[in-house]
Amino acid sequence: MNRYEPVLIWELTRAASSIAAWWVLFYWMHRPPALWRRIALLIAMPAAYIFWILTPMTVLQNGVSWALFPILFAFLSGDLRRSLFTAFFYIGMEASIDNARSSLIVLVFGHFLESRSPGYYLQYNLQYLLVFAVSICFYNIIKRYAAKPPLTAWILTIIPPFGLWAILTVFAVIADPLVTEQGINIYLPGFLFAIFSIFCNLGVFYVYTRALIQSGAQTLAIKVSGAPPVWTPEAGLSPQFCAEFSLSNREKQMAEELLQGKSYKEIAAGLFVSPKTVETHLRNIYRKTGAPNHSALSALVKCV
Repeated sequence: MNRYEPVLIWELTRAASSIAAWWVLFYWMHRPPALWRRIALLIAMPAAYIFWILTPMTVLQNGVSWALFPILFAFLSGDLRRSLFTAFFYIGMEASIDNARSSLIVLVFGHFLESRSPGYYLQYNLQYLLVFAVSICFYNIIKRYAAKPPLTAWILTIIPPFGLWAILTVFAVIADPLVTEQGINIYLPGFLFAIFSIFCNLGVFYVYTRALIQSGAQTLAIKVSGAPPVWTPEAGLSPQFCAEFSLSNREKQMAEELLQGKSYKEIAAGLFVSPKTVETHLRNIYRKTGAPNHSALSALVKCV
């Protein structure tokens, strides 16, 4: 057997687990209605990984580029308030798990594993599989809630993961010089801080989901209080809902047609407009309501 074949297999599995985590977080969860965004995401994810693998970079450049990729995916996904939070959650978890794994390897073996060795690939694959598992949990929790938290809460939730990523990246940059030149082993405190940062990121995630749950509970309270429904097939969307989200009359028509289960083409034919016009109006509706797609919009009007 060619000795390079196992390396190629390991690289492919490593790429698959990493891209799969991106796919869950930025494509599946924030699936944008615009076709060009979906195509751009599907192209950008493997392209970003190939760039990261093939481009020679320092540790600092590596960390910065790895952080920029999720931010790029967030902008491609649209729905920035949610997708940017997702990006920073991923950055914080990825940096924390990566530094915990690297520090533990040095503490156990006394050195980093040799590049391109089976153990080298195994540690990375286990790391990416763990990130992928976290991504699945993140998706399954967040997708249940269509409510959008206030901007201030959103900002507070992305600062800690980004700060932890910055600290851990600096730690990775200064670790090698301290160990090799001065003989100072900082991997034990580095490992402990990385573990702390993992729990801190999960704590931020808990705060975010709790804010969503509280918002959902408020809408449920409105629903059971006897207030008129936001939408019915007969009466359409309520004026209060349209005023709350600043929907125009045309956007109200589009949303009502969509909520009745009609396709873009059926809506266009019924309102005598082009499918492109329908797509533009619906994209504006998603932006105003904070619902990333048809299913989220349907869940929003039925739970309010």
